[in-house]
Amino acid sequence: MVSFLGHKAKEATDITDEVIANNMLASASAAANAYLNATIACATPELRAMYGSSLNQVLNNHAALTELAIKQGWEKPYDSPAQQLANAYKKSNGTFQ
Repeated sequence: MVSFLGHKAKEATDITDEVIANNMLASASAAANAYLNATIACATPELRAMYGSSLNQVLNNHAALTELAIKQGWEKPYDSPAQQLANAYKKSNGTFQ
């Protein structure tokens, strides 16, 4: 039964490089938020430095992923806000090409 459900999930999921990159960007944003909160809340200077260093690494990774997404044309930061919203709506409906 598990393999049947697994196959059905794979059939319904369209995993592309763009989807993977967007998931990685979302994960990097969450990690950056967690490290920022830990850095701000930490009272120990050594731990604050460690969390701050990890935050910088996550931010650098996020910047590299963002650059890749722009280079591949998956993100268009210079489109008008209305166009960006329209593109996001089309992607959510699966009609974006």
